[in-house]
Amino acid sequence: MIAVVNSPDIDRSSESCAICAGTLIGVALLALAVYLLLGAAEGDSAHYGSAPVPSTSQVELPEGETDVYYAEGVEPDAGVSLAVPQDLDYSITDSAGQTVDVSFRGAEPEETDGGMARLIGSVSAPADGIYTVEVASNEAVQRIRPAITFGQSPLEAIQARFDDVVEALKGPAGIAVVALLVVLFLLPRFRRALASS
Repeated sequence: MIAVVNSPDIDRSSESCAICAGTLIGVALLALAVYLLLGAAEGDSAHYGSAPVPSTSQVELPEGETDVYYAEGVEPDAGVSLAVPQDLDYSITDSAGQTVDVSFRGAEPEETDGGMARLIGSVSAPADGIYTVEVASNEAVQRIRPAITFGQSPLEAIQARFDDVVEALKGPAGIAVVALLVVLFLLPRFRRALASS
């Protein structure tokens, strides 16, 4: 009669697989957190569109709060500070002609793909839809591609990235991730079963 004894090597191997699975999950969660936080740092100041200054334009805005920026096509390295024109005036109306609430606030200028932008406020859209933006400024006419842009707040940028991850996991990538996790968790049991047979 042959007695089957669990080898310490098999136990160590099983423990090692469990640690690998836990480490992989931890690294994946850390990578997800970094990816989402980078979204906040790289929010798009013109994500929802722009309106040249001066002009009457239309932009499509989502329901809720959207950041409003003043942007110019100036080189960030030119050493020129981005100043909002003193006479800048803008209003936003919905399709029924009702004025939409705008709150005014400010922040330091930030570099964009087309120059620089400075946060000047936020608009609270009552619903998804097309909104009319009327912008006026005599001072801005002398500047390089002045515009009012509508972008994502850091929280919206994080939410958008999270939604992208969820959408990706609904497809083949999600199936591959689940399959990998199942293999990592079941591998120690398979090894034990093979060793005891």
